[in-house]
Amino acid sequence: MQINEILKANMQSLTQTTTNQPASFNNEEKDSIAYFFMRLQNVYGVARMQSQWPDSESLQLARREYGKKIAKFSREDINKAFDLTHSEKESNNKRFEFPDIDAILGLLTNSGVFTGSGGTLSHRLYKPEELLGVGTKEERRKVALTEINKLKEMFQ
Repeated sequence: MQINEILKANMQSLTQTTTNQPASFNNEEKDSIAYFFMRLQNVYGVARMQSQWPDSESLQLARREYGKKIAKFSREDINKAFDLTHSEKESNNKRFEFPDIDAILGLLTNSGVFTGSGGTLSHRLYKPEELLGVGTKEERRKVALTEINKLKEMFQ
């Protein structure tokens, strides 16, 4: 009994962190959010959008939830994201079968774990990098061969 009373008292003392008032955005941010959801509907179609957000209230809540993240990007960035989304859908990436705002924004920020090419920067041109920070290619090859020979000796 005492534990329940303590929990109730603590719960009542917590302040509410969410408000009923929507976040305020300037006109450019509002445009980015509206443009993002317009492109989302164009890419996925009305049926998939309605399966994800069946009524206007749920769509409004999604806009409110992701608005701050989407507002950071310009129309050009949003275009890039949806071009990459088309590529991912064409390569049959299951993550992009239905509208997934986190996955689409992840293509721009290259964050999150993706199956396929989304998180590996494969949408950018490959620039060869040295696997080891020191030595020439020939020196690295010699080191690799000596290490392989050491492994072979372990199994003989």
